[in-house]
Amino acid sequence: MFLSALFCEVKGLGPEGKYFLVRFIQCFGVKDPVCLGVKEFANQVGVTDRQASAALDALVDAEILIRSLVSTKRGKPARCHGIAEAFLAKLNRLPVPVGVMHISAIARLMVHGGTDAGQYEDEEMSLAHLRARKKPGGLSRVNRLLMAALLCGADRFGVVRNLGTVQICKATGLTKERLRNRLKTLMDQGLIRSYIPGLSSPVLSVKRKSIYYLNLNHAQFDESGQATSILEVTGGGMDLAGPELLQRIRGAVSSIKRDAKRSQNSLEAPILMFLAGQGLSFYRTFQAFLEEYAAQLLSRHWLNLAEGGALKERVDDLQLRQQILKDFRLPVGLQGAEDVDVDALRTKFHVQLFDLAYDMALWFKRLLSNTPNVPFSELDFVIVPQSAARGHFYRAFLTLPKRRGVGGDI
Repeated sequence: MFLSALFCEVKGLGPEGKYFLVRFIQCFGVKDPVCLGVKEFANQVGVTDRQASAALDALVDAEILIRSLVSTKRGKPARCHGIAEAFLAKLNRLPVPVGVMHISAIARLMVHGGTDAGQYEDEEMSLAHLRARKKPGGLSRVNRLLMAALLCGADRFGVVRNLGTVQICKATGLTKERLRNRLKTLMDQGLIRSYIPGLSSPVLSVKRKSIYYLNLNHAQFDESGQATSILEVTGGGMDLAGPELLQRIRGAVSSIKRDAKRSQNSLEAPILMFLAGQGLSFYRTFQAFLEEYAAQLLSRHWLNLAEGGALKERVDDLQLRQQILKDFRLPVGLQGAEDVDVDALRTKFHVQLFDLAYDMALWFKRLLSNTPNVPFSELDFVIVPQSAARGHFYRAFLTLPKRRGVGGDI
């Protein structure tokens, strides 16, 4: 139920209040009212007294919690808080999160500083522990909430592809500006390896959602499952040693559109016509597409990737070709252009993308094959995007053993 609460939007509730709500449900459930004082709430939920008091008031004002007074033997009524029936009905109407692979890690992550209900019996020890939590490099409660939301959408490599910025903001109560700042902090702390912002483009079929590469090997995720292996390849001028067409695209994407007209008679004309003038921000996303495609080829066809690279020797991958068709489209301007065979241009473009991804996979295979004693054919791959400056001399590959009964699907 706490996962449903995590993604349930509560308008007007800030991230601190949302963290308290999720922890309230995680600690106490949703059935019975909880009769505790502020200090006891703070101790068990893992917040300060002031934060507990403010969150309880905010949740009561939002009609998420119902506050009641219950008589006690001591004479002074006890103040109790329980989940409001209307909010519980709203939670029950939400679709149950499916396919969440890191539930135990999420549950541990939400516990700030390792404090959970009943863990500390000595109140003084508990308060001292709370005061000691705020230290440089520590993970704040709001950042725990944000990482928990991202983990809900992460695959077994820690890659999050299907959570949009609006959805994350609604789940956490963060504004877009605060979200950007906290993502930077999480990257600086090493919890997020890399981040590709979302992008709209005339050549993309739909808006590309932001992609987050979480570091599941981080100490915050200890005991979260099988560790991801990291293979690093370094060397000066690495990009310049890659597929030649990739360098031509880099130049075309950062150029003005008239440069594409000069290339219309070249073999690369369709792909350059599609991409010229898109801008450097698009190029980083485009390269992430190619690296994603290349990783799929490495995962599914390591043994059969032809070292020579001759087209007649290449294995085909219908699944990847269909994904390319789904991801890219012909820009509207080219669709209405005179003397342009739209169908032929679209087909040529998709073929060139597949061939470019194949060339990139061959290039990566040659780089990785220099690593001794690694059973590459038994691994699945993910390539972590790098900044333009760092990618010039560095590549990072995440690897995991293939799942049983699955032939190299990531």
